[in-house]
Amino acid sequence: MDEKKPKTGVSVKEIETFTKKHRFEVFFCLSLILSCFFSFVFFDGWAIIAAAIGGILGILFPTKIAELIQRFALFFHKQEDLTQLILGIAGLVLSVFLPILTFLVVGACGGIYLQNLTARIFPQETE
Repeated sequence: MDEKKPKTGVSVKEIETFTKKHRFEVFFCLSLILSCFFSFVFFDGWAIIAAAIGGILGILFPTKIAELIQRFALFFHKQEDLTQLILGIAGLVLSVFLPILTFLVVGACGGIYLQNLTARIFPQETE
């Protein structure tokens, strides 16, 4: 009789395979969730200021910041799995104790995206 019941919930194996397949997305989501929560606990409204500063820097220096972020991403990608796991845990710990850094980087990425978007929409005005 138990065999005919529909399965509800997600198994540990399914979570494991999803996490292995999408490890960077899972890391970024966890990092943002932890940063959001702990920015309210430790830093009140400073996360918004950090995101704004990051956005301004991303708009003013898009190529330099994009290169810096790309170097970090390539460094992480070149590491073996265990080292990536250790670096990911260190990143999550930083998200807890220094959430302002996470919002600074998110703001910088947003600034780069906005600058690139406006350059594509209005190419004659940005030259």
